Amino acid sequence: MKHSRLTAAVVGTSLVVGMLSGCGKKDMGSDSLPTAEVGRYVEEELELPDEWSGWTVKQLFAENEKLHLLIVKEEEERLLLQEWEQDGDGFSDVTKKWLNTVELPNQAWMNLKLMQDGSGVQYLFAEYTEEDSYKSHLWRSDGDAALDITPEKWTVPDEEWGYYEYINGIAALDNGTLVANSSRTVDVLYGEDGLVLESEQAEGYYGETVLSDGENIYLTSMDNSGVITEIEKRHGGKRSDAETIPFGQSSAGGTYLCVMKDGTLISAGSDGIFRCGPGEDDWEKLLAGSETDFTLSGCWCTDLTALADGRIYAVFAQDDGTVKLKKYEYDPNAVTEVTETLKLYAVEENFLLQNAVALYHREHPEVAIEVEYGYTYNDKYSDRELNYNDIYQKLNTMLMSDNAPDILVMDHLNIASFQEKKLLVDINDVIAPMEESGELLKGITGSYLQEDGSRYVVPLQFVFTYITGRDITEKDMESLESLAAFLHGKSENYLGAQTVEELVDKFYPYFCGDIVDGKELDKELLREKLEALKEIGNNCGIVAQHDDLNGRNGHCFNLWDLPSRTKLGMDTADGFNGCMFAVAITDYIRGGFTAFENSFTPMMQMGICSKSKYQDTAKDFVGFALSEAVQGTDYYEGFPVNRSCLEALAAADRSNIAAATTITTADGGEEEFNILPYSQETAQKLLDICNALDKPVKEDTKIREVLIDSLGGYLSGSENVETAVDKVEAGLKMYLAE
Repeated sequence: MKHSRLTAAVVGTSLVVGMLSGCGKKDMGSDSLPTAEVGRYVEEELELPDEWSGWTVKQLFAENEKLHLLIVKEEEERLLLQEWEQDGDGFSDVTKKWLNTVELPNQAWMNLKLMQDGSGVQYLFAEYTEEDSYKSHLWRSDGDAALDITPEKWTVPDEEWGYYEYINGIAALDNGTLVANSSRTVDVLYGEDGLVLESEQAEGYYGETVLSDGENIYLTSMDNSGVITEIEKRHGGKRSDAETIPFGQSSAGGTYLCVMKDGTLISAGSDGIFRCGPGEDDWEKLLAGSETDFTLSGCWCTDLTALADGRIYAVFAQDDGTVKLKKYEYDPNAVTEVTETLKLYAVEENFLLQNAVALYHREHPEVAIEVEYGYTYNDKYSDRELNYNDIYQKLNTMLMSDNAPDILVMDHLNIASFQEKKLLVDINDVIAPMEESGELLKGITGSYLQEDGSRYVVPLQFVFTYITGRDITEKDMESLESLAAFLHGKSENYLGAQTVEELVDKFYPYFCGDIVDGKELDKELLREKLEALKEIGNNCGIVAQHDDLNGRNGHCFNLWDLPSRTKLGMDTADGFNGCMFAVAITDYIRGGFTAFENSFTPMMQMGICSKSKYQDTAKDFVGFALSEAVQGTDYYEGFPVNRSCLEALAAADRSNIAAATTITTADGGEEEFNILPYSQETAQKLLDICNALDKPVKEDTKIREVLIDSLGGYLSGSENVETAVDKVEAGLKMYLAE
C-alpha cells in the first residue's frame, strides 16, 4: 500500500505557505499595501510527447547540461527502455543501441538507474525479483553491446538469511568507478568489470540516496526514524576524504535530493525546495512547499534533478497511474501577490491540512498561511514520548500574546476550556448551511452545535473503532453491554489477557462522557458500565504485565492474532484504504464487523481564534477545508466529513492497491496472507456505518487515571462493585468540584 508508522517535547515549525522573504501580516492601521516583491521561482507543468503514451518516466538526470529521461514500457514478457533528451521546447529519442540489448523482465516496480562516466560509457543498474528474492544486476555499454559487470558478491545469497545483497543506491564517477551502498557495506566498483576495489562496513544508517557530481559521492545519513540528519560528501567515493554537510529539512512524505556538477545540492519536499552551494552549510529556501506538488497527496515524487542554469525538474507519479513532469525556474518578472498572512497552529502534522493550505493558496494567491506543528510526522512515528501538556502550555502562552494563531486545529486540546475563555469564534454561519444542504455528515459535525445555536469547532475527518471476531455476531459485539452479555460464562478467551490499563483504555472512552452529568457523577450508570467491564475482564483474564504466553512483544493481542490466538479484535478504521487490512482479517476468519458503540472519534477539529484580525478569511478557509477540493483524497488518516467525497471514496477503484505478508496460523505455522481490494458490498457497508455514526467518543485524562487506579481490585475479583464505585467517586470528588 502507498503510504505509507521526548520526555521534553521540542516544538517543530513548518512554514507550509509563505513568500521567499519579507512575509508578515499587513499593518491594519495603514492604507498602503505591502510593496510587491518581483522575482521568484515558479512551478510549471511540461507537456509530455504523444510518443510517450503507454510509457512511464522512471528517472531524471542531467547530461551535458540538458535534461535526460529514462522511460519504460511493459511489453509482453519484457520491459522496454528508452533514453530521451530535452531539445528546446520538445524531446528527442537519444537511446543508444546497447540499451535495447538488455533483457529485463516485465516488472513494473523494478528499481532502475542509468548512469554515465566522464568518457561517455553508460551503466545500467537494475534490481528486481528473481528466485523469490530481490537481486541486483549491473551492465555497461561496450559499443553497441551490453556487457554484464554484476559484482560477484551480488550473485551469492547470504549463507545465514538466504537473500541476496540489497543495493540501496548506486552512482557513477567520471573516472570510471561506481559507488554502491547496501545495508551492510559501501563499495567502490571498477566500471570495466564490476570488480570490488574497496569495501567498508556501513557505519550508522545510510539512506537510499547515492548522488554523484562526477568527482564526489554524496550519501545521506539517517536517524532511527528515517530522517536525514546530514549528507556525507566523499571525494572519489572514499570515506577517508569525507566531509559532512548538515541537513535540517524533514518533510512529511519524504525528502528528495539531487546534485549539480559543481556540487550544488538541491533538496525538495513538503517543506519546500532548498539549495546548498558547494562548500556551504546553509540551505537557501527557493520555493515554499505549498507552491509545489510536493505538498499534495494523490501524487508523489519519483525523481529529481537540476541543471547548472538553476532549472529544477521533478517527476510525479499519480494515483491514477499517470505521471507529470514539473519544472521549477526562477522568473525575474514574477510578482509575489500575498497581502494577508495567517497563522495556523496544529498539534500534529496532517496530510489533509497540508493539501488544504496549498490548494487554498493556489485559489487565493493573495493569502498565505503559515503552519506551525507541535509535533511532526517524524516526531509522531519515532520512539519519543509525546508530551501534550508541554504543547498546551506553549499554546496558552501564544494565545495570551500578540503572536496568537488565527486558526487552530484542536486535537489533544481541551476545547471546552477554550470556549469558556472565549478564545474561539462562532463558525456556525459557515457550517450550518453546509449541513442543511447535505454537504456535510451532520451526525459527525452536528455534535459541536451548542444549545444557543453557536458552534466553535468543526472536525475535518473522523475515525471509528472497527470490531470483528470469530464465532460472534455483529449484534453481540456492537456495544459494551451486548459484548459483556455474550462473554458471560464463555470458557474460550476472546480478546486475550489484558492489564487493567489496557482494559480501561479499550472501553472507557465509550462511557466517559455519560457517567458525568455536569459536576455530578452518575453512580448508577457507572455501576452498570463497571459490571459490564467486569464480565469482559473475567473472560479476558487480568494480568499485571504481558509475557509471551498472553501477549505479543509485551503488549496485548491485536488483529494480527485473530487467525491464531484470539477470537475478537478491535482496530481504528481510518479510511476506506486504511480498512483493507482489517477487512482482509475479517474475511480470513469468516467473521463480521461493525462500529463499536456506533461511536466516532473526531479528527482535525478546527476553530478560529477570537484574537485573529483575519476572521473572514479564516472562516473562508474552514469552509474550503470542508469542500470536495480538499476532502476528496483518501489520506489514510480518517474518513472525510464531506458527504459527496465519502461516497466517491467508497466507490473508488482500489484494484491497484494490495499487499502481501505472512501470518501465524492456529497450528503455529506461517502462511502467506494477501491484503486485496475488498468488494463493493463491503465498501457500501463501511459507508453505511459512517453515515449512521452519531456519538462522539470522549476522553478525559483525569477520569482515565482514576479508573485505572480504582479498578485493579474489582477487576481481579478481590473487591465488589460498590467498593469500586466508591473509589472512583472519591478519586473524582475534587476534580468535579473545580
